[in-house]
Amino acid sequence: MNPVGGISGPPLLLTRAASFVAVGIALGYLLAPVPNVELVTATCFCSGYLLGSGAGVLCSVLIEALFAGFHPMGSSFGLTLVAQCIGMGGAGLLGAVARRLIGKRTSTWRTAMIVIIGVAATFWFDLLTDLAFPVAAGFSIEQTIASLALAAPFAAIHVGSNALVFLFVVAPLLPKLIQMIENPH
Repeated sequence: MNPVGGISGPPLLLTRAASFVAVGIALGYLLAPVPNVELVTATCFCSGYLLGSGAGVLCSVLIEALFAGFHPMGSSFGLTLVAQCIGMGGAGLLGAVARRLIGKRTSTWRTAMIVIIGVAATFWFDLLTDLAFPVAAGFSIEQTIASLALAAPFAAIHVGSNALVFLFVVAPLLPKLIQMIENPH
């Protein structure tokens, strides 16, 4: 297995990375009006899975910086934007980790691992972003815990919807994308 997902050289890697960034932003805007339901995490995960850890993390940070920085419902800034970029960078990294863990295992194993790791990426993103505001605002420990408790239902919707996205979209789509990348003819 080629560590960068079958990519033969830097120009092709750059083209594929740019495509992931464009698709990630477009998919982000597609569902922007729907709270806590998104396809950005899945795109970032797929970039890491298909392009490798370095390109996947870079794509993911760029996707989130551009999407969250110019979000149609209100842009992020400061610590929140940093947390969002680190959170999505983690999704790209976990995509690359998933590719290595899955290897040539069965379809059931692949699907289970993609969903579990996708849920972990979503939880990581939510944890970082839910902590960013109370930390930036200087909340006490008690206030931070209260803030996290209030965010829990929204995080549950986000984690649950992403579990479904990873199960019904990402897991079936990745083998087809791998085949397209590794056998483009």
